[in-house]
Amino acid sequence: MFIAHLPAGYLTARIVARLNGGTATPTLIVAGLAGGIFPDLDLLYATLIDHWSVHHHRYWTHLPVVWLAVSAAALMLFRLTGETRQRTVIFLLAVWGHLLLDSVAGDIWWLWPWIDKPFSLVAIPAIHSPWWLNFLLHWTFALELAIVASGVGLELSRPVLWRWKWRMA
Repeated sequence: MFIAHLPAGYLTARIVARLNGGTATPTLIVAGLAGGIFPDLDLLYATLIDHWSVHHHRYWTHLPVVWLAVSAAALMLFRLTGETRQRTVIFLLAVWGHLLLDSVAGDIWWLWPWIDKPFSLVAIPAIHSPWWLNFLLHWTFALELAIVASGVGLELSRPVLWRWKWRMA
């Protein structure tokens, strides 16, 4: 997925806040946005240091076993309460959402280290050049556009970030 991670993190924050009986605050939204893109920080390492010697989904930021350990540690060991707990939950759910979205048309090693095999819902054939056109012209990109439209539509209809921006000015 190219463009859906930030809006998916935004939607995660709005949904979790609503399920908890409240409304999303800007800090909860930021937690969702950060979690939504956090796994792709490995792109910096892949580009600047590793020079793409391995697929960036093989780095620790895209390994579910790592996030399982981080989630367990954060939620059990640290005994977080209140909004700190809610921010942490939103961040972690957004990370998990990122991995799920990447599993639609990308490879995620869901069973690593037990099974060294990537999983994805669909394989996108390499028929266009440049390579990224294969993703933009595939039906899965419509799913991304739907997620983006949902996030934008929700923010426009019931703003959190827009109101916050003007209060800061």
